[in-house]
Amino acid sequence: MLRQHSQLMVTLLVIADAVAVAVAWLLSYVIRFSWLPVDPTKGVPGLADKFLPMLPLVVAVHLVIFYRLRLYRPRREGSLFRETRDIVKAFIVAVVAVVVIDYALPASNKISRQFIVTYAVLGTTCFTIFRATVRVILRAARRRGWNRRTAAIIGSGRNAQRLRHALAHNDWTGIEVSYFVDDREENNAGQLHGVPVYGPLGRLRDIVEARPPDAVFIALPSDQAARINQVLSALGTSMADVRLVPDISPTYTMRPNVSELDGVPIMSLRQTPLYGWNAILKRAFDLAVGSFCLLIGLGPMSAIAGVIKLTSRGPILYRQRRMGLDGCEFTMLKFRTMRIDAEAKTGAVWATQDDPRRTVFGSFLRRTSLDELPNLFNVLAGHMSLVGPRPERPEFIRRFKDEIPRYMLRHKMKAGMTGYAQVRGLRGNTSLRKRIQHDVHYIRNWSLGLDIRILAQTLLGVWFSRHET
Repeated sequence: MLRQHSQLMVTLLVIADAVAVAVAWLLSYVIRFSWLPVDPTKGVPGLADKFLPMLPLVVAVHLVIFYRLRLYRPRREGSLFRETRDIVKAFIVAVVAVVVIDYALPASNKISRQFIVTYAVLGTTCFTIFRATVRVILRAARRRGWNRRTAAIIGSGRNAQRLRHALAHNDWTGIEVSYFVDDREENNAGQLHGVPVYGPLGRLRDIVEARPPDAVFIALPSDQAARINQVLSALGTSMADVRLVPDISPTYTMRPNVSELDGVPIMSLRQTPLYGWNAILKRAFDLAVGSFCLLIGLGPMSAIAGVIKLTSRGPILYRQRRMGLDGCEFTMLKFRTMRIDAEAKTGAVWATQDDPRRTVFGSFLRRTSLDELPNLFNVLAGHMSLVGPRPERPEFIRRFKDEIPRYMLRHKMKAGMTGYAQVRGLRGNTSLRKRIQHDVHYIRNWSLGLDIRILAQTLLGVWFSRHET
């Protein structure tokens, strides 16, 4: 039943997409040749000469690419941001395909490059807004009880209850839990959080046939994983969609993702968010903003270098080995704030407030975090990012990874000049466990918008925090 409703929605969405692409194509013609300057020697090409004959091919190309890039799969559980990102990506690919087709046409049938640019900008913008509007309307309708689907959850333990809570909290999915099925006597049906619980599991087929749901979620505890095949066999005659919810503690997962290799499902538990377009987007942001910051920071950095040279003996820059993405070590650059022999006797030690090893000017640099400005060279070189977990020394990591749970998860993201933990006040001599919690939270919820917010908060206050040591 759920699949039939989804097919109807997909059919309607394909029709709507075809209309939207055609409207964007025709509107681009009007804007390009009615509102924008036109070369008088070439004149205005007729709409029926090139643009209308090419329109069916353009629409077909867009729909095929949208299908291949999975824009028509059910997205009840997905985020609006992720779908918008996929839509923009798919439309850009479709525009590139249109350009390739245009180059393949005879010279007499080619369309202008200015029109292609107009369509790329207008089409991407309008189509993104159109799809986002459809998604918002569907979510609002589901919240009001329309287009809702029923679900049964196999199991009633912690994993099953967490799933029920997630579905209830995200009512925009339109999925409502009708009942649980667990091992209990047939005449001992009860309730859990107001939802009926039926049993035993041995009668699962009869229970599902008597109360047919649209979807079934298998959420058995890990000690009953051996019964999953039995459950799947019992559901063999049901028309419901079946989904498996593994019983894995969130403590050990970070941005989990399921992929398939030759029909074998593979679940990734610790996946960095920096892959594909995400990696390109973050790197482009680092290069653009990092270059701008370095340009405006050259003056202050030159002044700081001069003061260091005049007030203390030794090099201007301090080079230190740090650990970054996937545990790869790199040499981090900072302005020197301590004496050149500061660690000659003690070796690597944790910095403290009013560290006697610092120079007078070094204390000022540490307090204002201006000593970290040379990190911009690491950002441009690709060793670091503007935003991410602060990098740590390998000597300390060898100790922390055994003492602090989930410590190594922070290395699934490129190290940053500033980070989520820092803007939350966790800098210098503060709780390391809380810092790790914030770093993991940042990686799980990473987005370019979050990076921009952290940078803004850093510029507004963190560089002048008194917590830095």
